[in-house]
Amino acid sequence: MASGKTTLAKRLENKLKAVTFSFENPIPMIEKRKKLNLDMNKEKDFIINQRMFIETEIERFQSLPEGKVIFDRGPEDIEFFTLYFPLSIGQNWDVKGQLKKELQELGDCRSDFIVYLDASENTLLNRKQNDHSRKRGSFEKFIQMYPYEKEWYNQFNTTFIDVDHKTPEELEDWTLNYLHGIGFI
Repeated sequence: MASGKTTLAKRLENKLKAVTFSFENPIPMIEKRKKLNLDMNKEKDFIINQRMFIETEIERFQSLPEGKVIFDRGPEDIEFFTLYFPLSIGQNWDVKGQLKKELQELGDCRSDFIVYLDASENTLLNRKQNDHSRKRGSFEKFIQMYPYEKEWYNQFNTTFIDVDHKTPEELEDWTLNYLHGIGFI
């Protein structure tokens, strides 16, 4: 959160017309969570919430057209949050057991490769404070989980790029070169 994923994806979308871009939209699910009065600090409510998010993510993945796709946040992000949020609040819930079927289906949606925009906590906090276009209501929860995130993404075909001192233009150029280098474009 606040590393520049959506900004980068939107910049690339303007240049890569033959690629489909899929942007996560958590707002309907957050509104549904509020309507159901779910408390993320209670195991039963967390499981209900994550089941909704996972099912929505699987539907998003299955509705994509054939061809090349770039996500601003992919299925791995939902899987990470599902598995690590309880740990970040000091809970040892049996998430894997309770969401076994859903997590297996979500695992089938994984990305072929991931570009992880790596930023220091100070950079993320500064960007959050200076971005008045989005609320980022779950930022504090994200920061609690941040220490686990890089380790999680290491298990996938992930390229980490330090974005602390990169402008959006520099990051766009780097990403276009990277995508060209791996034969994506």
